[in-house]
Amino acid sequence: MKETLFMGKVTSAMTHEVKNVLAIIRESAGLAQDLLVAAEDKTFPNKERFSRIMDKIDKQVQRGAEIVSTLNSFAHVPDYEVRNEDLNSVLDQMLLLSGKLSRTNGVKFLIEENTKSVFLEADPLKSRMTLYRVLEFLAPLTGKGSEILMKSTKSEKGIPALGLFITMVASGESFIERVQSHPEWGSLIEEFRSLNISIETKSELNAVMINFVK
Repeated sequence: MKETLFMGKVTSAMTHEVKNVLAIIRESAGLAQDLLVAAEDKTFPNKERFSRIMDKIDKQVQRGAEIVSTLNSFAHVPDYEVRNEDLNSVLDQMLLLSGKLSRTNGVKFLIEENTKSVFLEADPLKSRMTLYRVLEFLAPLTGKGSEILMKSTKSEKGIPALGLFITMVASGESFIERVQSHPEWGSLIEEFRSLNISIETKSELNAVMINFVK
């Protein structure tokens, strides 16, 4: 069994366990809310405060359920060596999985949904690793408060691609020049060239393009 497949199976099994834990918490919180609503104000002096606390618990349980569901889906990615999938679904999944990367750098990751599906037949784990790796490289260079808009698209040659369009808060030197002059940029290009993935900059769009070459 491949190491990635093993990790995926274990992660998938554990996410089911976490789902059960969250379900119990949600059920218990719902019961507590019902009892809180039924209680009279005079017998529960801190009723409003407790109500706010229960609302926070409910929202965090919902957030946790979404994270676990996405992680469970991600855990099944190694099941396929090659899969034909819509790049929009890749973006949706990675938007949540890269949340910590976004928060750590103070950069907002956004998705511009493409009205037309862009399908990529490739190793699904490789496509996700590539996107995360490029976001990991770009995020510290943009500056806090900036945005990276992700969009599925096609290159001029019709090759499936992901466009990362950067909106920076602070003006100054060209962001693309900052990317190109970074000491790791050349090695990053070479890293993905061996995987038949090309990365290029578009100065006029202030964007970095990830092209999945066949």
